[in-house]
Amino acid sequence: MTKTQIKNQGQLLRVILVAENVSRYMGGESGKNLYYFHLFQERGIDLQIVCHARVRDELRREFHHDQDFNRFHFIEDNWLQILLYRIAQFFHPRIRGLFFEQVVHWITQIRARKLVKELIKYQNTDIVFQPSPITPKGLNFMYNLGVPVVLGPLTGGVDFPPAFRYLDSKFAIVSVTLGRLFSNILHRFVPGKLKAETLIVANPLTQKSLPNGCKGKIYQVIECGVDLDIWQPREQPEINPEKPVRFVYLGRFVDWKGIKFLIDGFQQVAQETNAILELVGDGELRQDLEKQVAELGLENNVNFRGWMKREQASKLLCECDVFVMPSLREAGGNAVLEAMALGLPVIATKWAGPANTLHPDCGIWVEPTSIEAFVDGFAQAMIKLANSPQLRRQMGEAAPQRVRTNYFDWDSKVDRIIEIFYETLSRQPESQKSWQSHNLTSETYS
Repeated sequence: MTKTQIKNQGQLLRVILVAENVSRYMGGESGKNLYYFHLFQERGIDLQIVCHARVRDELRREFHHDQDFNRFHFIEDNWLQILLYRIAQFFHPRIRGLFFEQVVHWITQIRARKLVKELIKYQNTDIVFQPSPITPKGLNFMYNLGVPVVLGPLTGGVDFPPAFRYLDSKFAIVSVTLGRLFSNILHRFVPGKLKAETLIVANPLTQKSLPNGCKGKIYQVIECGVDLDIWQPREQPEINPEKPVRFVYLGRFVDWKGIKFLIDGFQQVAQETNAILELVGDGELRQDLEKQVAELGLENNVNFRGWMKREQASKLLCECDVFVMPSLREAGGNAVLEAMALGLPVIATKWAGPANTLHPDCGIWVEPTSIEAFVDGFAQAMIKLANSPQLRRQMGEAAPQRVRTNYFDWDSKVDRIIEIFYETLSRQPESQKSWQSHNLTSETYS
């Protein structure tokens, strides 16, 4: 089902989208929720959004027409949430995140459920769609609403590969283990995920992290997405054997991103080629990584670029030859998709997100079976592409096509989610199919 097919049918669905934050500036999940709003609107979906009042002023500036702004329904903090915020300031940040912020979030979700039920009561609603929060283990309060609930795409729940579990601290391991244990218990009392008619997950590892007892049908659609209006294919560079091949990494400098192992592998590459490694980003490991580069004698081959604006980063990527992503716990991997959309071949870890988005036609996977194999795998993959300009071109030309044909871009992703809405509705008992009053059938959209 394409955007044109959807839009030509007029007002197809009446959807309530539940998302605590809808914001262009808060980033992460909140920015993706704005994509849903605009793209659903383009397709003629009758959309209402329930979100937190913290984004009200921004949305008022964003939407000048009352017709659009009035589609948003806001939840204010109550006295208990305000009190919990104040008490939380006296505790360690980890405690604030694990306990106080969770309780405040749950209260918001309880109040969101009440507001959603009121909206359903006074208008003909077909689907309740909750794309965030994206965690597969988090409690969900959208249940027993009288209409089907679709959750996701969910992502996360991704552990390190077995050979790299040592990167987790004991505190993290104990916290995650206890959190998952109690999660399965709590879901019995708050059964939103268990009762949802449909759950969309980003990858198989996330699916395995769902609470025990989910009854809904499970689909796989990536949680992130590429805006092809921004990330357009570049012209493939001319082959010049004298020009150094440039590899580029973009992301945070944290341990689970695996940059340390990338640099270790690049030592072999620098010994056999004149390649350059561009590191775009920053983070807590910046000084350690700079020291590692100096100790390996790679100062002339590795450039630390710091954080760059999106336009600058896109320009640099277009000037480079290969994108590298050594991440060891990448649930999604939007940077990989953006590089593919630009037409760069990609070398990435065969684990979690990149294991599902990358393909041998447009890149090389590296298996994280052991530290030695991982370092050597990245080294050999980089050497192979450094010495194979024709293969780089071939993979680079295939990459944008993979993005366009696998629901990796926002347009096709939203079209797929709308298909899932209709498939969800088609599974409901005849007495509950209010959407059929629109004179529609599921076959119309096959």
